[in-house]
Amino acid sequence: MQKIILFLFILSTNGIFSQKIRVHEYPMEENGILWKISGNNVKETCYLFGTMHIIEKEYFLFPKKLKKIVERSEVLMMELAGMPDPVEAMEYVVLEEGSFFDFFTKEQTDTILSWALDSFGIDEPAFRTGFSKMKPFVVMQLATPIYFSGETESYERTLNAIASENEIEVLGLETMAQQMALFDSLSNQQQVEMLMQTIRDGDKGVEIVKQMQQIYTIQNVDALFQFIADSDGVIQNEQQKFLDDRNQNWIPKIIEQMAKTTTFVAVGAGHLGGPNGVIRLLEKEGYILTPIKL
Repeated sequence: MQKIILFLFILSTNGIFSQKIRVHEYPMEENGILWKISGNNVKETCYLFGTMHIIEKEYFLFPKKLKKIVERSEVLMMELAGMPDPVEAMEYVVLEEGSFFDFFTKEQTDTILSWALDSFGIDEPAFRTGFSKMKPFVVMQLATPIYFSGETESYERTLNAIASENEIEVLGLETMAQQMALFDSLSNQQQVEMLMQTIRDGDKGVEIVKQMQQIYTIQNVDALFQFIADSDGVIQNEQQKFLDDRNQNWIPKIIEQMAKTTTFVAVGAGHLGGPNGVIRLLEKEGYILTPIKL
């Protein structure tokens, strides 16, 4: 009898101990910028959503079913809690000492001034007045609108509006200080290269953004991650810092929140895919992630 009981115990417990954690192979066959999270200690079904911080209207994917999922959530987790405060942002974008022009050679400065005039109609006196105390990446942000055709949308603004209308708590995975520290950690030469590459790229930048949006539309997060990884530039070369490390830092916070209540997590889509993306990191922790086609 004892042997029979032992045998039955082994049969019943073997299924528990032999359960394999399912981690999608890279690249995976499934497409999705919206993923249902279940299993492990998830209190109720939670969701992971990949955004693009700025996107043209024709590529903006926000159907009614996505809106309803957000509305049913009790907590919205994003990279930052709410929209950035412009007044607070100024604290991180202004140089503590020196000038913007200290970073660049005379030839580079001439190139920047010509670019500002040709692209934005900002002449040299106005540029020197407005940007002399700014960090280089601030000037790089000037180019962002150039890369998009027509009107654009913001997932973060849309999600924050839904949260406000439905009294959903909004939490941040990191602070503005932490995000700005990423750029501050770059060397002066890297900051110079970022801006000069932005100026050099011109039409190439427009094509890159278009391709990213097209990949986003087919909801292939692994392809989007690989596209970013294969691109040239300082940020791409610092993938560990700007993507992998941040993904890893977010996981404990996401797990802690999912154990409490229904949570909707929304981060840049580039963070979802890849071997060290949020999808696979959560799967390695024992969660089941299932894509929901939009």
